[in-house]
Amino acid sequence: MSSMETAAAFPLRAPPKLVTRLTIVHLVEMILGGILMVFVVLPSIFRFSLVSASFWQIYGRFYVTGLFGTFFYVALTLPLSVVLGFLMGWARVSRIRVFSWPASLYVNVFRGLPPLILVIFASLFGTNLVPQPIMDRFLSGFRRGDIAVGLAAIAIAMHSSAYQAEIFRAGFQSVPKGQQEAAQALGLRPWQGMMHVILPQTFRLSLPPLGNEFAVLIKDTSILAAISGTELVAKSRDLLGILPASGFPIVWIFAVWTVVALTYFVLTYSVTRGLRLLERKFHTPGLESISL
Repeated sequence: MSSMETAAAFPLRAPPKLVTRLTIVHLVEMILGGILMVFVVLPSIFRFSLVSASFWQIYGRFYVTGLFGTFFYVALTLPLSVVLGFLMGWARVSRIRVFSWPASLYVNVFRGLPPLILVIFASLFGTNLVPQPIMDRFLSGFRRGDIAVGLAAIAIAMHSSAYQAEIFRAGFQSVPKGQQEAAQALGLRPWQGMMHVILPQTFRLSLPPLGNEFAVLIKDTSILAAISGTELVAKSRDLLGILPASGFPIVWIFAVWTVVALTYFVLTYSVTRGLRLLERKFHTPGLESISL
């Protein structure tokens, strides 16, 4: 059989499109639903508008400050949780007990504790665990309360990393073991086989559950409001504390929390859809994503 006949017998599959018609339909539905909610449902049922100029004149600065605070905590916790989760997941599949046992203990402990408890412990006692030379050299310019909130954010990252460790562990174990042996048979060293064969497939397999965990992590930053972290929930609560005594409409309380809810929805939806597009871009036929 000639090469052309072989190509005809086994046609190459076109790579999947990043943006399909269904993706566009979902996006249009989300936009139309949001417009309907903001401009029709809320004004007619609850007698308030989320686009009121007087409302945003008061709430605007609280919202912007809180939103930037949320972005800051996400930028702090997300990379840290991914790095820790990957290392712990790698250690979990290691045959060396001195690596796998501490990693298993880490995962089980942080998965078994509520994030609120971790935040409280980190904010109350975390500063006492930081060595004094580090406090004097690197953190002397920060207030103790700000350091406590930062440590609480790190605690949230560690909590999320325990779940991400299980995602990466499942990703590692989903790659057939024979591929590492095949890579070595082709002349690749063990670390080269890991870098060029195992890891790319692990990340492809892990993308969908990682998107869900990233969405959870974004929402978990709102827990920092319990210790006066300067994020969206805390700043919105600051406004509500002075709202009744300021003579503003009481319905603004519902408006504030509606804006907060919509903001978190947009953030989490954007992250999950973005990783869904990445999964579609790097999808390999025959290599299906893991489910936990």
